[in-house]
Amino acid sequence: MQTQFSIALLKQKDTKPLFDLIQANATRLHQYFPITAKENSSLVATENYINRKIREVSRKENYTFKIVDSTTELPIGLLIIKKLDWIHKTCELAYFIDGNYEGKGIVSAGMQQLLAYCKDELELQKASLVIGEDNPGSLRIAEKFNFALTKRIKDGHEDFHGNIMDVLHFERVV
Repeated sequence: MQTQFSIALLKQKDTKPLFDLIQANATRLHQYFPITAKENSSLVATENYINRKIREVSRKENYTFKIVDSTTELPIGLLIIKKLDWIHKTCELAYFIDGNYEGKGIVSAGMQQLLAYCKDELELQKASLVIGEDNPGSLRIAEKFNFALTKRIKDGHEDFHGNIMDVLHFERVV
């Protein structure tokens, strides 16, 4: 049975469920979402994080969507449009999904919606992904959505523990 889900921008009422999601996935997030993990280290920090994400939407700086399980009505991941460049009409996309929901096609379906939002609502022209070489799930997403590898960035990412790693940069027209 496929999980039914929806996506929506973060709201203040998401504080406790988002905090719980991030804490449940903290070990996984430490590698590729270290800033998100650090910025959600307590309930108060998550409240501040959500307030900032709401302000970023109003300023058209970043768009952070929650992925919501339609049955439990709880967030199970995030889809993010960030590093918006309105002059060149580009952005970077990022995402994570709760470990219990991996491999169910949810990120793929969410990515489809995110790309459509970038094109139709934000009128962007190009999107990029920055992916660790040892992240096969995200590499499959890049391939599935026809993102082209443009470069390898040496020492391009620092994880939660200060480890530096190379990353791959992908782009595609939205």
